[in-house]
Formats: sequence, structure tokens, C-alpha cells
Amino acid sequence: MPTKNRANDYELTAVPFDQRKTFLGVTMVWTGFVFVIASMVAGGGLAAGLTFKEIVWVTILGNCFLTVVASLISVISCKTGLTFALITRYSFGIKGSRIASFFVPIVNIGWYTIQSALYGHLIAQLLHLGPIGEGIAMIASAILMGVFALIGIDALTVLGYVAIPNIIFLSIATTMKSVQLSGGWSSISQYIPASPTTLGYAFSIVVGTWIFSASTCIADIMRYAKNTKEAVLSAGCGLVGGNSLLIICGAITSIAMGDSDLTKVLLDMGLVIPSIILMSTNIWTTNAANVYSTSLNLANALNKGKKGILAVVLIVSALLTLTKPYNIGIFFVFLNTLGNIVPPLPGIIFADYYVLKHRYYDTSKLGYDDWNYIAWLSWVVSVLLVFVVKVGFPPVNGILFGFFTYLLLSVLLKRKHTYIQSR
Repeated sequence: MPTKNRANDYELTAVPFDQRKTFLGVTMVWTGFVFVIASMVAGGGLAAGLTFKEIVWVTILGNCFLTVVASLISVISCKTGLTFALITRYSFGIKGSRIASFFVPIVNIGWYTIQSALYGHLIAQLLHLGPIGEGIAMIASAILMGVFALIGIDALTVLGYVAIPNIIFLSIATTMKSVQLSGGWSSISQYIPASPTTLGYAFSIVVGTWIFSASTCIADIMRYAKNTKEAVLSAGCGLVGGNSLLIICGAITSIAMGDSDLTKVLLDMGLVIPSIILMSTNIWTTNAANVYSTSLNLANALNKGKKGILAVVLIVSALLTLTKPYNIGIFFVFLNTLGNIVPPLPGIIFADYYVLKHRYYDTSKLGYDDWNYIAWLSWVVSVLLVFVVKVGFPPVNGILFGFFTYLLLSVLLKRKHTYIQSR
């Protein structure tokens, strides 16, 4: 019976079935990834233009859509036991996937660095550490958050068990306290926004919270699911359950207190320790899973073990925090642009796996061709369409463009879908 290779966490091979995790363990890791302050802020954005009833409906619908996308990639990763990067080998080619694998980690490293810098900045403010102390706090946060990813999926699971109950309790408790201070639930249920917005725009806000990771990074977690039913259910728990909770809590708090950031609301109430706990658990669970996924993608791109790569990533990220990236507007523009370039990737994978390969990948080969030029051509065309077409939501458009472009080009170019073992 195969035993777990703790040196590489299966970054370059399939996860054996006897090493799969319990449903609760996988759900804790994914939900911890999803729990992030940005979702609360998104709830505040919804409150600016929707009634409370509309907020609830659009939040649930948006997260149901995210769950569908997440489930499609989760089923593939669960059945194959492969990371997102290794899955791209089948559609982009064994060698071609190494280039494709670079795009996801670039986005992840960027956001990891921003979140680490922001956390260190807030800690420095709370403790009055000064400029030098802030720099030390930012570097320390970038390195310490990565320790869990360095250990592997087991450490992320433990982190989820510790953090998620705290996040749920503090989020709900803060929201309830905010409602009490604002005059009760009647003020929430009867709320009328000053500048109403369309439900379509609100839907895009909800989908935008997790469309990137729900279509890519989730594969790195769900490869540990015991079966596809548990993988899909786990994806739904994190999105329809977890993400919806934070968005709605953020919306209620925004209506009641005029601020969707629960951490700031706790500070305004004079509750420093609870605010630090909420902020810490929120950012740490997301960032640890973020850099874990990053290391797996880079392992495929560089064909190296995860731990050495991760150590370099953490050092680079720690140094980059000193630039205070949360204040650099062009950095956000760069990351958002990449966020529109990546979504065609899962669209191409969906078309390849579910339609062209009839829901089967031979994991003993870890890919069929060295290069698949049709996938690359489809990606380029899809990215161009994403930036040209102004109707709809770019990340969602990217997935759809990738899916249909790949199918169309595969038919037009009469590619023979035969299994060719890589030389």
C-alpha cells in the first residue's frame, strides 16, 4: 500500500486513494480559503445599491453559480487526484502546461504579498510599532503564514479547524451587535438604498469574489476528496455557506454601522482583541491556502519539489511587502488584468475533459502530447475576446470563451483526439 510522500505532497503525482482526507477535513481547508475580509467588503458594496432581500437572493444565486464552476474543476481533480497545474498537461500538453502554470501563481503571489503586507501594517498600527516595526511585522507575516503551506495539506486542515469556528462566531456576533446598535432588524429589513443598482451588476460583484480560485486553486484542495460527491458538497459548503455568510454579514454591518469591514467595526466598539482574532484567522487561512496552491503550480512549471520553491517564494514575498503594495494602485491593475487572462484556462479544461475526452484522463501518463497548439490558440483568442467584448463579466466570459473556442477550433482544425504518450 502506498504511503504518503511528505517530501513533495504529491505536487508532481496523483494523490493515492488511501491518502484522501475526510469530508470535514477537505471542507475546512476550502472554507478557510474562502473566508476573507474582501467578501465582507463586497457585502458593503451590495448594500450601497440593493435592499436586504435583494442582497440575500443575489448572494445565494451568485454563490450557486460559483459552486457550479468549482464543482466542474473539483470533479476532475478528485477523479484524477491531480493539482490544477498537472490537469493542464492534458489540454495544453506536458511541456506546454509548464508555461500555463506560471500565470496562476503570479496572481496568487501578488495577492499573498498584498494580504501579508496589509496584515503586518494593521498589526503595526494596533501595537504602535512605528516604521521599522511595521517592516518587521510585514516580513514576519509573509513568512509565518507560509509555514502552514510548507508543511502541507495536514497543516492547512488543522488551521481550518482552529480558525473557522472563530471566524463564524465573531462574524455573526459582530453583525448581531451592529443590528442591536442600529435599532433592531426592522431597520435592516426595511432598508432602502440611496442609489439603487441593477441585479446584474450586483451578481457580478458576488461572482467576482471567488471566480478566480473557484475555477483554478480549488483543484489543489479537492484532489484530496474521497469521492466526487464529497468534493462537490465541500465546494458548495465553502461558497454557498461560507462566502454567503461573510457577504451577508458585511452587508448587514454596512447597513447598520455604515462600514462593511467587521474588523474595523470591532475596533470602533473598542474590542481590540476580538478584532485581531478575526483579522488574523481571516487572512491566515486564505493566505496559507493561497501560497500552497502557488507552490503546486510552480512545482509543475519548474518540474521541482514544492518545498524548495515555496521557500524562495516566501523570501521574495517577504521582501516585496516592504514596498507596501497595498498602496500601489498599478499593482492592483496588473493583478486584475492577469485575473482576466487566466479564466479561459478552466474553460479549455472543461471542454477537453467533459466533451472531447469523455470525462477520462489516463493518470498513468500525466498528459498525452508534449504541446497542444489548439489549446494555446484558443487561449489567445479567448483572452482577446475578454478584452474586446464589453457585455457581461470578464472572468465568466473568459471561461465561456475558452470552452466554446476550444471546441470550435478542435472541430475546424480536425484534430484527432488520440492518446499519445509524451516522448
